[in-house]
Amino acid sequence: MAQYTTEALIIGIKNWGEADKIITLLSPERGRIKAAAFGCRRPKSALAGSLQMFNQVEVQVREGDRLDTIRSCSLLRAYRVMSTDFAAMAYGSFVAETASRLAIENFPQQDMYSRLQEIFEAFGRRNPRVAALAAAYQLLEYSGMQMSYQYCAECNRELEGDGGFAFDLGGALCRDCAGSRRRELGEYGVLAYSGEVREFILQLLELDWHSKPSFTVSGRTLVAAEALLLGYLHHIFEKPLKSLEFIRQIG
Repeated sequence: MAQYTTEALIIGIKNWGEADKIITLLSPERGRIKAAAFGCRRPKSALAGSLQMFNQVEVQVREGDRLDTIRSCSLLRAYRVMSTDFAAMAYGSFVAETASRLAIENFPQQDMYSRLQEIFEAFGRRNPRVAALAAAYQLLEYSGMQMSYQYCAECNRELEGDGGFAFDLGGALCRDCAGSRRRELGEYGVLAYSGEVREFILQLLELDWHSKPSFTVSGRTLVAAEALLLGYLHHIFEKPLKSLEFIRQIG
C-alpha cells in the first residue's frame, strides 16, 4: 500500500473499538481525510498526545482499500483555547464539523485550510458565537455551495431593502419575487431576509481574522443571521449538525 505525508488540521474524532479512533483531517493537498489511528486511546501510544481535536499536525498515512491508517503523527500547533474554554470548544466544534461536511475528499483545499487556521487562531480573541457564525459563512465560500446574498436568485435584480431567502435556490429574493413565492408556497417557502441581516452577513464575509471587528450587531439581527445559516446547512446536509447539541448544553 502507498504512503503519503501531509500537514493537516484535526476536525473530527470518533472512538472506534476498544482502543482506536477514526480521525477526520483537513489537508491542503488532499482535502478531507478519514483515517484510523489504531491503539491511540492507550496511554502509552505514541499517537495519543498529538491526535487531539483542533490540533495542527503532520501525519504519515498508509492508504487502504476502505480506510487509510495513520502511521505516525507529529504536533505542529495546538490551539489550546478550544481545549480549555467550554464556549470556545463548543463553537469550535461547530466550525470543525461544518468544515468536515463541506470539504471534499482527494481534492486540494488550500484556501479552506488556510482560512481555518486563521479562524482557530482567532477564537481566543473573539466572541466565540460571532466567530463561529463568521467562520461558517466564510467556509461556505470555498465549498461550491455558497449562497447569493446581494442579487435576487430568481430575477438577478440587485437587492434593496427587505426581501426573502429561499434555501432550495441557495439565495436571496427581491421583494417582488419573495411575494410571488409566498403566494405559491406559503410563508414556509421563504425566510424573512431584512436589509440589516444582509449587511451583517456581508460584514461577516469580509471579517479580517487578524484584526478586531469594527462593527456591532443587535441580538435580533444576530439570531436572524444564525437562523438563515443553520437552515441552509440543514438543507444541504439533510440532517442537523451534531455540534449544535453541545452548544445548547453550554447555554
